[in-house]
Amino acid sequence: MANWRLEAARALNEVLGSFHRLDGQTLRAVWRIDDHGNYARVILDFDKTSFVVEACPDDDTVEFWTEETIVAAEDRTDASKATTWTGVIGKPFGWGWITINQQGYCDGILLSFGGISPQVMLQVVASSLKETKLG
Repeated sequence: MANWRLEAARALNEVLGSFHRLDGQTLRAVWRIDDHGNYARVILDFDKTSFVVEACPDDDTVEFWTEETIVAAEDRTDASKATTWTGVIGKPFGWGWITINQQGYCDGILLSFGGISPQVMLQVVASSLKETKLG
């Protein structure tokens, strides 16, 4: 039974690598992309990398990945001053976690900045991303 942890770590290694690519980078801005009044995507801009989080409406799961820093476009709303993000803008990325519900679906992530305690949760609820400030 103890081997499940090792097997899970191996299976999730690639997806968790997105968090490793943010090591040492400072959060500069947060952008939201709406889809008919729902947050469909959140983009966290770091020094050299953007961390993109997206709600998958087909199964209410979360997808995330990194890419070269994205330049703001007209379809994006600056969310950097929203309550969820004001305390972490300007801080270095700390840790990232995924959440898996009892049905086995990855439906959220936890993020920390400047430390190891999670400060923000992004969760897919009714095919939309929900931002929650923790603590």
